[in-house]
Amino acid sequence: MRVLKTARLFTALLALGLTAGCGTVTAVRALRKGESAVALSAGGPVARLSGMDIPFPYAVARYRYGLNDRTGLYVGSHLSFAGLAVIAIDGGFSHQFLTQKRGVPAVSASAGLLAGVKPGDGQVLFPEVDLVASYLFGDRLLAYFGGQSIYQLSATPYAVIAPLVGAETRLGRSFSLSLEAEWYAPFEKTKPRNVNYLLPVGGRGAVGFVLGVNYHFGGWYEQE
Repeated sequence: MRVLKTARLFTALLALGLTAGCGTVTAVRALRKGESAVALSAGGPVARLSGMDIPFPYAVARYRYGLNDRTGLYVGSHLSFAGLAVIAIDGGFSHQFLTQKRGVPAVSASAGLLAGVKPGDGQVLFPEVDLVASYLFGDRLLAYFGGQSIYQLSATPYAVIAPLVGAETRLGRSFSLSLEAEWYAPFEKTKPRNVNYLLPVGGRGAVGFVLGVNYHFGGWYEQE
């Protein structure tokens, strides 16, 4: 019976989390040692929901902390799972491998786990990996591109990949807004799906948008 319950939890998480996405990319650039940042994002593939054509309302809140000037940790809460009576959190580490030099972008990667727990109905874990390259223009605009991915390793192996482009604009010393365009599941057929996605590319996947609100304690990014 517990196996069946866990299977139903897998289905619910896959339908929402792996299809809608995981919010904005986890970490575009490293924070400085001892500094932290919080972010709230919402969005996903454009779909017809309740008669409206809008990005899927998938919401994520995250906290990041700089362990040193290259490596940090993060923890987040996937708020949209609350509608399924599921507690969903993620956490892991990020590392910036390259700094921006002339035409070479900064490059960062994040790796962690998304955990879902439904009281009395089992729990699941999904590894997640982000890879992103970025360019900082002056002290107001950070442009980036890369991809998100999330994996199911138990039961039937499964992966969802989402190439993305985005930008983060500083509006104050520590406050910024970010906007991403993502192509969710580009290797999968858009139809048939339980959700009516409206922006496939060549009949594959779905294009979506994610808006993020960010606050950096200690100030925004600096030129490297």
